Amino acid sequence: MKIIVNDANILIDLVDLKILPYFFQLEFEFHTTAIILDELFNEQKEALFPYIETGQLSVDNITEEDLMEILMIRATKPNLSEQDCSAFYQAQKLNAALITSDNTLRKFALANHIEIHGHLWVFDNLVNKSILTGKTATEKLNELCNVVNPKLGLPKNECQKRIKLWNK
Repeated sequence: MKIIVNDANILIDLVDLKILPYFFQLEFEFHTTAIILDELFNEQKEALFPYIETGQLSVDNITEEDLMEILMIRATKPNLSEQDCSAFYQAQKLNAALITSDNTLRKFALANHIEIHGHLWVFDNLVNKSILTGKTATEKLNELCNVVNPKLGLPKNECQKRIKLWNK
């Protein structure tokens, strides 16, 4: 099963869109780090707890040795937060793909040969696996771009292409 490490921004948006139950129907092994979980607000953590308790989302604890590695990564890339570096490190350690919308983290991960995905990949998978209908995916994508995270800056042409495809 493919391993996916989730960065905070994706988890936050999934919580705000109220599509966690659909997301965790995808057949991937989902991980995040304790550092990332600590960054979330209590209500966001509460939304994730059922998936943590059932093992659908693994929260990887960071050892002292891991933390030293994360801090070394951060020293080479100071524009990344400790949370971002923990996601990068965990993806590297687990030989996993990384889901994030943070552009600096995306570029850094790509430069280090880590498979990277974002919001549109999540929506594509939800629609392709018939977990969300095209209509619902369109509504949620519009909500993401206009209400939940208007500063996200997803490429408009890619969004329009999907909306057209999903509503055939």
